[in-house]
Amino acid sequence: MKPREPGDAYYRAVEEEFVRRRGAAMLLSPRDWSLIGEWKEAGVPLRVVLQAINNIFDAFERRAPEGRRINSLSYCRQEVLALHDLYRTLRAVEAGRPQGPDEAAGRSAAVRHLGRLARQIRVSMAGASEARRDRLVASLARVGAELKHVRKEIRDGLLEPRALEDRLRALDEDLLEAVRASLPAAEVASLEETAARTLVPAGGRMSAEARERTRLAHEARLLREAAGLPRLTLFD
Repeated sequence: MKPREPGDAYYRAVEEEFVRRRGAAMLLSPRDWSLIGEWKEAGVPLRVVLQAINNIFDAFERRAPEGRRINSLSYCRQEVLALHDLYRTLRAVEAGRPQGPDEAAGRSAAVRHLGRLARQIRVSMAGASEARRDRLVASLARVGAELKHVRKEIRDGLLEPRALEDRLRALDEDLLEAVRASLPAAEVASLEETAARTLVPAGGRMSAEARERTRLAHEARLLREAAGLPRLTLFD
């Protein structure tokens, strides 16, 4: 049954993301609402569920005949479980606990996710090439090669999942610098001004440190949008 309590932000966020990616309004079925409840009760973080939904739609849109749509949230169930396994593996590594039986499923999920990122990087590289941003094209080519290498390391059990997140973060930062260097100075200045204006409504309630982190996050988002880049992370 559809939750009606004001505190059911988890349910609403999952519903909104599913409907947004589907591209057409629909009511979730009682089974779908029950599935969301299962994920919430199991402690699956919301960002993991949202990432899984986007992964499934990205894959579906590449291969599905035009006009076909996903009509049930249950289509995302296995991806949610696989990403949750990866998430728990990362948390176990961070805490120094034995990784247990979830490690293999977590590695498989990481390999699939890296494949998706590599495909997105190839699309971004084509766009950068068309825009004649040679430095960015070179950076994207290096990142694509690194993702291929890291994917093999994960598949072969040579790289711990926690180290993977660190590697992705470093690659993401390198790409952002390449985007900044490839754009006209006036466009970069405009992006910086837009990011700063975004902070105005809530800026007074933030600490200086939180304000700076938020500003940098806004700038990064705008740079990625300007170059059509994915965010290189395990969980967006």
